[in-house]
Amino acid sequence: MSRNQPIDLADNNIAETNDFLTIGTLAKLCGVTVRTLRYYEEMDLIGPVKRSTGKYRLYNRHSLKRVSAILALQGLNFSLEEILSVLGPYSRSRTYTKEEQIAQTRQSLSQQKEFINEKINQLNTLNQDIETRLKLLDTVCNPCLDHQSQACCSDTCSYLEVHL
Repeated sequence: MSRNQPIDLADNNIAETNDFLTIGTLAKLCGVTVRTLRYYEEMDLIGPVKRSTGKYRLYNRHSLKRVSAILALQGLNFSLEEILSVLGPYSRSRTYTKEEQIAQTRQSLSQQKEFINEKINQLNTLNQDIETRLKLLDTVCNPCLDHQSQACCSDTCSYLEVHL
């Protein structure tokens, strides 16, 4: 699995069990480094569900889902700060009642949808700009190249910014 791709929980036996994972196992399943998971923990994006008697961090299937969501949003070029605002701090989510967790999840999913729609709009605007520039190249620059040398055209062409 490559980084920043959603984790296929169906491929992970742990997704259907209540077993705990060490940070190394979680990192391996997610295709990230242990340092990445520790950084996510520093940012309060994730956290261990408990500690072993030896004080090792232990995670569960919900941790896999949370990391999967983080990686999916990173794959959409969301910053970690944006992801934190969408998913909410991990430490806060652990103190919610069941009803509050449902409400928080609903709000989080709505925010994710809003962010994604915003990104789609930004990409559509960029795509339209590229299309406009391509049309200008075809209609303005190509006829110019047929009649003048490229060096001469670049000195006098008012459409030079199309090439930038």
